[in-house]
Amino acid sequence: MKPRLSRIELLKAYELAPDSALFSQDTLAAIRDCSLATLERDRWVGTGVRFIKIGRLVRYKKSDIQEWLAQHQSFNSTTAQMQSMDM
Repeated sequence: MKPRLSRIELLKAYELAPDSALFSQDTLAAIRDCSLATLERDRWVGTGVRFIKIGRLVRYKKSDIQEWLAQHQSFNSTTAQMQSMDM
């Protein structure tokens, strides 16, 4: 069994990888700062990052992760979010 990498190590590996690199659920959970259960639910519902199934393994392409993140803007307040929705 491989030792688990820390969140910092996972994020560093992600940053250094090319856009075509594939990442595990652990890396995506570190990037999104969420649980594996959240990722599994998002896959089931169809709202998460596009994924690739290789046998039983689930993998995420870096370019798909970046695309998903770009679609989810960050806001400083709920007011700013509501204003962006009115546009």
